[in-house]
Amino acid sequence: MGCFDCICGLFGGGATAKQKQALVKAKGLCKELVESRSCAPILVRTAWHDAGTYDKANAGKPWPEAGGAIGSIRTDHEINAGPNAGLKKAVAMYLQPIKSQVPEISWADLIQMAGATAVEVAGGPKIPMKYGRVDGVPADPAPPPFGLPDAKPPFGGPSPQDPAAHLRYVFYKYGMDDKDIVALSGAHTIGRAFKDRSGTVEEGYLSGTAYTKKGCPSLEKSETAGGRSWTKNWLCFDNSYFTDMPKNDPDCITFPTDAVLMTDPGFKPHFDLFASDQAAFFAAYAQSHKKLSELGSKFEPAAGIVGV
Repeated sequence: MGCFDCICGLFGGGATAKQKQALVKAKGLCKELVESRSCAPILVRTAWHDAGTYDKANAGKPWPEAGGAIGSIRTDHEINAGPNAGLKKAVAMYLQPIKSQVPEISWADLIQMAGATAVEVAGGPKIPMKYGRVDGVPADPAPPPFGLPDAKPPFGGPSPQDPAAHLRYVFYKYGMDDKDIVALSGAHTIGRAFKDRSGTVEEGYLSGTAYTKKGCPSLEKSETAGGRSWTKNWLCFDNSYFTDMPKNDPDCITFPTDAVLMTDPGFKPHFDLFASDQAAFFAAYAQSHKKLSELGSKFEPAAGIVGV
């Protein structure tokens, strides 16, 4: 036993200290991954889709029946479902090598860590993350689409043609409000939609726009060309989602659930603020992302591990 282990053991923090050491190592590997392969968007999407299965209506049931950030996106039930098309690559090719190098970290932690690190490396805010998540799989999981947001109608929820009602239907069951909805929607400043994945755009892997086609500089080190992005510089996390949406760039996508943020009375004030003040957007986004990353999570130790 080394001196570090002895000291941590004397103060009752040995296990937690070792866990934090593993988390620090994993975060470094996540950073290297994003920098070397320009894969921030798919890591954010994976983290969101793992956490987004949460429903507070099931919070009274035994853990982990409410879903959430519990690492269950790896199960066949979730990863093979339509809303998660394309995410096998993130789990198997990008995250599994890190998990193999740092087996002490849970899948639930690794998935959320990768998403938060991706935002930061892409130029976004540092998210005040908490770690120590325990992996879980609900005995009675929700059916697809798991309560996740739809891009186009018919929408889930009570109003199939109303994008604003749909967004509230999805995010209110997370215990979030209109500011959270607009802030989290701003993550579409990075990433693309694909015909081969969501099927919501005409551009697939073999086609693209001026900003996504093979050979264009916006791809940086990305291994996948094609698709259609929400913004011109879709690997840079900034507030261009808000500043550029009103410009109706023909090479960008704006879904009904995006456009409604500019007009709905509850969403518009936040949209306008984030368009005019990137610092305000970053501050709001960091807090909303943190909320999302902890939905349904069980932490060991119970207080979690911070400062990673």
